[in-house]
Amino acid sequence: MTTRVIRPTALKRLKDTYRDKGIILPALERHVMQQLNAAEPDLTQDYMHPSEMSKSEWCARHDYYRILGTPSEKVSARNPSFRMNNIFAEGHAIHGKYQTWLWEMGVLFGDWRCHECKHRWGALSPKECQFCQSTDISYIEVPLRHKEYRVEGHADGAVIDLEGYTGLIEIKSIGMRSLAFEAPRLYHLYEQGMSADEIWFGIKRPFATHLRQGQLYLWMSQPAYDSIVFIYESKFHQQTKEFLVRYNKKLIEPILADAREVSHGLKSGVAPNRPPWAESQANVVCKSCPFRRTCWNMGARNGSPSSTTQPTLIIQRGDPAKRRRALRKA
Repeated sequence: MTTRVIRPTALKRLKDTYRDKGIILPALERHVMQQLNAAEPDLTQDYMHPSEMSKSEWCARHDYYRILGTPSEKVSARNPSFRMNNIFAEGHAIHGKYQTWLWEMGVLFGDWRCHECKHRWGALSPKECQFCQSTDISYIEVPLRHKEYRVEGHADGAVIDLEGYTGLIEIKSIGMRSLAFEAPRLYHLYEQGMSADEIWFGIKRPFATHLRQGQLYLWMSQPAYDSIVFIYESKFHQQTKEFLVRYNKKLIEPILADAREVSHGLKSGVAPNRPPWAESQANVVCKSCPFRRTCWNMGARNGSPSSTTQPTLIIQRGDPAKRRRALRKA
């Protein structure tokens, strides 16, 4: 048997026929990064948002400082990785397909935008722009706002009289990242070797964060809607689940109490209390907060609490007469 030996020169020529980094993926990454930088922010900075308020470690005091315009003490690092944006794009695509299907069925209500004349209006599954009659229109979900409490957000959709149901919808794509944050018990079972099918079967109800978020949407939508349907789609195998949840204000009363404190604090200048889990400035969430030093009244350099009294007058030594004059001025 003869063994073929590839000489270094031949191996180099072979390597020259391909690229390690590819052609398509680098171009896609550049495109995604450019789109990210050009994208307009979809959240108003002088309001609180259910997507954040529904988290177990939401801090009303943080939102108070943010809305007040307190200077940030650190730059929040954006995650511009192609992987993360690919995840977001996949979630957006999953939302889009359900919204498109409901649109085609004639039951999708919300706000729409015309790409020709930029007109925006609310309607039930329109076929064209009500202003210029262009068919180049897109869905921009259901904007919700409560001015008194300074809360706003966008529900994924609202359906009108679909099989007798009228209410909001919220679409969630469920993958490993979702389980790690929203269902640690199931994620732990996955790490121990449980199959994706068994994990999916173990989801019996919407995750707690999603429930609170949905209840905040229903609270803002009153009295138009009193229920919300959650559609879960698995990223493992595209299987789906549906959960119908009725409006129950009691589930979000603690969140609304904190939001009310923020709203009142913005008028009175009094910051709301820190959440119970913020026991010290060493808390992991507090350490990443851009308003940490302001919140905890910390020194700007060494992290020690700063004095609330007037700063001490520093006098350089000089002749006695100058020192006496400086002290009298102090």
